[in-house]
Amino acid sequence: MKAPELKDYKSLNDTREVVVKAKDLPLHCPMDDNALWCAHPRVFLPIDTSADKTYRCPYCGTLYRLLN
Repeated sequence: MKAPELKDYKSLNDTREVVVKAKDLPLHCPMDDNALWCAHPRVFLPIDTSADKTYRCPYCGTLYRLLN
């Protein structure tokens, strides 16, 4: 059986959406409640400067949406 490639793991989160609030800023992925075994390097996401207040993680593909 062939091992999954990085693109396969990214596609798992293409439909995952996480709603965050101002108290969650500065936003980073993975968030603190994610399991360590599936974590990628922590990356800070500039969601507060995004025009539509959304930002997709470049590692895992999770879409974050900031509530006003």
